[in-house]
Amino acid sequence: MSAAPGTAPPLEPRPERPPPTIRVRHLSHRFGSLDVLRDVTFDVGPGEIFGFIGPNGAGKTTTIRVMATLLEPMAGRVEIDGVDVTIDPAAVRRSIGYMPDHAGVYDRITVREYLEFFADAFRVPSLDVVDAVLELTDLGKIQDRIVATMSKGMKQRLQLGRILLHDPKVLILDEPASDLDPRARIEIRDLLLELRSLGKTIFLSSHILTELSDVCTSIGILEKGRLVVAGPIGEIAARLEALRAGHAPHGGGAAGPHARAAPPYGPGALPPPGAPGQPLAPEPAPAAYGAPPPAAAAPAGPAPVVPAPYAPVPRRKVKVRVLGDPEAAAFLLRGGPGILDVEIVAGSVHVSYVGNDVKIAEIVQHLVRSGALVIGVEPERNELERIFLEVTQGEVQ
Repeated sequence: MSAAPGTAPPLEPRPERPPPTIRVRHLSHRFGSLDVLRDVTFDVGPGEIFGFIGPNGAGKTTTIRVMATLLEPMAGRVEIDGVDVTIDPAAVRRSIGYMPDHAGVYDRITVREYLEFFADAFRVPSLDVVDAVLELTDLGKIQDRIVATMSKGMKQRLQLGRILLHDPKVLILDEPASDLDPRARIEIRDLLLELRSLGKTIFLSSHILTELSDVCTSIGILEKGRLVVAGPIGEIAARLEALRAGHAPHGGGAAGPHARAAPPYGPGALPPPGAPGQPLAPEPAPAAYGAPPPAAAAPAGPAPVVPAPYAPVPRRKVKVRVLGDPEAAAFLLRGGPGILDVEIVAGSVHVSYVGNDVKIAEIVQHLVRSGALVIGVEPERNELERIFLEVTQGEVQ
């Protein structure tokens, strides 16, 4: 239907966000006189890997037990795929796969026998699903091995296979990589990413940040039973950067689970060159990259209106490996636009910068144009560690 002449065309309806797969509202619980959970509220969207982070004793396992219908909350409400865990726990159990920390296994049977036993327990109509799970978890080659002879990492894979037999929509994993060697952790991480690609929503608790930083799309940080912050990692980092710059959004901050990221620029301000949707500044000549910019000519007429300052995007680091002298590459980058610091660490060039992935591309482009032979680029992986240290106080209950 076309709009009448002289009138604006009708606005298209904005697509609605799908409802959260996990919905926690004002969850509280107490053991004796100890408040283990205090008014915890967060959402986990469909297809996310949500990292639930906190020190030992913060309340992570208590939250998970409520979600898994093993513990009734004293206050609040938890819904899994739209079903209240206290009203219809049987329906919730059909839609979740729960793997507790240090889950035991039956040692005196084979891998296939173990999975077939639980397939019967879950009333799976066909045992063909056992073959599919063996293939997905890469346990097919050892399906006839006695469980007692397997390594801890293989037993963790077997536990993941067990909770996948009834094809749950939501996976709830409590410390799935604890006590694993580095190779087993990498294998578990890759398996979680594959499960997410299959449409699973994964709720993953841990106090080891390095095992979460590469897989999680969103996080929630718990300390002394309270939720300190929750949301996508990038948005949380942007909010913290805005708070540091004194441009937090009105009425909220990083401590609220529903806080939103501050707009990148102040009202009426022009975004800086290189910002998303804006043209990049012209690339300077290699010799002039580290030189101070030329002085701008004084404007004629009345002084222009000074735009409101904008909140910076997160500060990040990238490690660049080059063939030849790394100091020469560092010299090409020092003083460049958006470059905060450049140092040589173990033969690699570590660059601190302000910006997003576009800035990484600019750094590499400048080095290549200047004749440097770039052989590797590795963005910093400790953004999650920085967030955790900034929003928590190190207190335990």
